[in-house]
Amino acid sequence: MKALSFVLVLLFSLGSAPFFRDLPPWSTALAGEQRLLSIDSFLRVAGITEAGPPRVLDDFVVFTYEQREYARHVAIAFAHENFERKHTFTARARPGRSDLFYLAVPYSRGQDMLEYRLIVDGVWLADPHAPRRRSDSRGVTLGQVDLPEQPLYREESPRFHPDGTVTFRFSFDHRISPTLQTVTQRQISVSAFHEPRITLTGSFSGWDPFRHPLRQDPENPAFYSVRLPLPPGEHYYYFMVDGERVLDPFHRNYARDRQHGTLVSTVRVPPPSHRNSLRHGTQAR
Repeated sequence: MKALSFVLVLLFSLGSAPFFRDLPPWSTALAGEQRLLSIDSFLRVAGITEAGPPRVLDDFVVFTYEQREYARHVAIAFAHENFERKHTFTARARPGRSDLFYLAVPYSRGQDMLEYRLIVDGVWLADPHAPRRRSDSRGVTLGQVDLPEQPLYREESPRFHPDGTVTFRFSFDHRISPTLQTVTQRQISVSAFHEPRITLTGSFSGWDPFRHPLRQDPENPAFYSVRLPLPPGEHYYYFMVDGERVLDPFHRNYARDRQHGTLVSTVRVPPPSHRNSLRHGTQAR
């Protein structure tokens, strides 16, 4: 995990850069693993400022931990490894506050759940932010986190149509992400929204927050969408969700606003002749 820690530290510094620039897809291989890590996923990690429930990002689960008192060492152990291996967290210093500990753990396709315990300075305990808990036969409390069979954000979204229109989708499904990230990199739990009003706003609408409302899918109430014509080229956008400016949970390509330093989602609409060979705004290889 040393290579992963280096990538995270590097991206924390990139995420604080004050100048505007697109943040293109990029990947690096973990030592001993053939998995690919995208910069888009780790920008989400860079936006995490508080401990919370585990986040499923690509083929990784990101765990976080913090406590008021000083902690020197935080690790995690899993039931499928018989709790024999301890995976050490990386500490992120925060001025005037206790450290934020984080760890990204790869998981294999076919796993449907992780059960785990935290070890803080040698003391075994249950994760206070675990989505679910259960007691084993000895009465020990284990944290549980569900794993998606196939990441839903890998579905084609935004979707480009031959008639020049583009469909944008949004969802509160926790399998996509248990939290939504705002343009200021705050994390908001999907459970915080009840019967929300969702609109799409972007450079193509003069950042009008009301012009393009999303409609709920009658067959799947967790999904919302809007379809509109867009010319080929680069476009910037985010969703307004009950007054919160939220990045696209499906499409994890971001750009940074030159004036305010906030993030926006970005998509490159291809010319009509290329729409059948492109996915997620990036040319298929």
